[in-house]
This record gives sequence, C-alpha cells and structure tokens, in this order.
Amino acid sequence: MIAPPPWLDPSQAYLLGISGGRDSIALYHWLLSHRFHKIIPCHLNHGLRAAESDADEAFLKELIGPSLLCQSIDVAALAAQQKTSLETAARQARHHFFQDCARTTGLSQLLLAHHADDQAETILFNLLRGSAGSKGMSSQHQINELHILRPFLKVRRSEIDAFIKQGQYPYREDSSNTSPFATRNRIRHEALPLLAQILDRDPVPGLLRSLALSTELEEIAQTHLDSLNILDPQGRIHLPSFRTLPTAIQKKALYRFLNQHGIPELSSKIIDRALTLLSPDAPASLNLPSGLRLRRKESRLFISP
Repeated sequence: MIAPPPWLDPSQAYLLGISGGRDSIALYHWLLSHRFHKIIPCHLNHGLRAAESDADEAFLKELIGPSLLCQSIDVAALAAQQKTSLETAARQARHHFFQDCARTTGLSQLLLAHHADDQAETILFNLLRGSAGSKGMSSQHQINELHILRPFLKVRRSEIDAFIKQGQYPYREDSSNTSPFATRNRIRHEALPLLAQILDRDPVPGLLRSLALSTELEEIAQTHLDSLNILDPQGRIHLPSFRTLPTAIQKKALYRFLNQHGIPELSSKIIDRALTLLSPDAPASLNLPSGLRLRRKESRLFISP
C-alpha cells in the first residue's frame, strides 16, 4: 500500500465517508496505521437493502463507536420523488449528508476510498457517454464547501484486497455491488472482464494512461478557457463573446460551466442541446438533471430553479 500523499497531514482532522465495505474499511484502517487519529467517519444508510443496510450501520457503530456520524434516508422514495435514477438519488443524498457533516463538525475535508479500478470504470463510462472525453476522478476536488480527497486513487483493488487480508480486517459485503441494475456494476463485472478477454491483458493500465494524456491536453484547453472573458460579473455566460468561440471550445466551456454548478449526469446529448440556446430563435430554456434549468435572457446564459 502507498504512503500518505504530501497533501494529507496526520495532525489534521478529516471527515471520512465510510460504507462498511472493503474499500472504505481499508481506508479507515490505513489511516489509523499512519497515525491519522482525528478522523470522523460518516455513514449514510441508504435504506436500499432493508435488513442488510441496517446490519452495515450496526457493524460500523460497533467498530467505530460514538464518533461515527450516521444518518438514514429512503433513497428509493427520493428517486421516485425527483424522477431520477437510484444512482443519481443516492449520490445526491450522500453529497447532502456529507455537507451536513461538514457544517456540524466545522470540517471541510472529506476522505473517500475510490481507487484505481474505480477510476478505470469512470474513464470508460465517461468515454461511452461522450460528454467529456477521457475524464476520470480527481485526487482532490471541490464540491461546494467540501474538499474531496481520494488518497487511494492510484491504488489497485488487488492491493486493497491484500491489505485487508494481511490485517484480517472484517468488512461488509454489499450485495447490490453485483446487481446488474447499476450501469457501473455492469462495467465492472461485464465490460472490463470482457475487454481483458478480448485484449488478452488487463485494460485498467491503458485506461489510466489515456486519462493521463487527456489530462495534459485538458490542462492546455483549460488554460485557454481561463484566458477567455466569457462570464459577466454575476458568473453568467456572456453570449456575444461566447458565440465567437469555435464549437469545440463552446462545448468544453459549457461542460465546465454546468459541471461547476453541480449538474449531474452530463452527457454529449445535454451539451449539444445546451448549444442550441445560443440561437435567438431557439427556446429560451432547457431542462437539466436535478430539476434545474439553463436559461437564456438578455444575452446571458445562466442556471436557475
């Protein structure tokens, strides 16, 4: 297993997202083994697996004790109410929960256990969606007031398995991880093994290399975007300036604009539809995921309820 990266400090306090599964349990024990003793674990019971979800919560309460911050939510009901997928509803519920934990504790840094194999799944998923090219997760990422940290992002799943086995750390198996209802599960259990069979090699290193190359190119594009004056003082897109840009830059700028405003499930279809708002003859608003709208008014593009 890796040593703590330089941007982690054992003397600092951190929130830790913990599910009871192998990865987050490995991160919990790895942190303790490196003398991170100011960790506040946070667990959200999604209520999707009935007694199994409650057993996960009980397991964590016994393992961690009173320092565990815990909350329960009916994600299925939330998804039905918001007319969105279970994956999206669960992700939004976690974000809200972690933000509540940050406000309660006064801590803004949140540790998550995503690893290199998760990263490969994300890259492949984003490639197939076509909205952002070879894009993955960042080791450090800001979402509203939360600073997300992923110290395991370069650690392979096999290394985590070996760490768990060596330490004989108990953890909970999530039965939904093998369910075919989630797209990410099918990528993990069907697509990547099939690619390994077709290529006769592990596809994960190649996907990670493609991300590294894409990241270099993205940094060049972002530098170009940062030099452009396309936002007004209120943070809205200034359409007269925006319309002068090449289409490829418009798409990248729209993706970044929507992503920075927390719009989930961005796809090439959404970006292409957003581009239609540049025409004065097109409808002046577009429905976005999570119930928000992208609007055109007085030569500006902005997001509103």
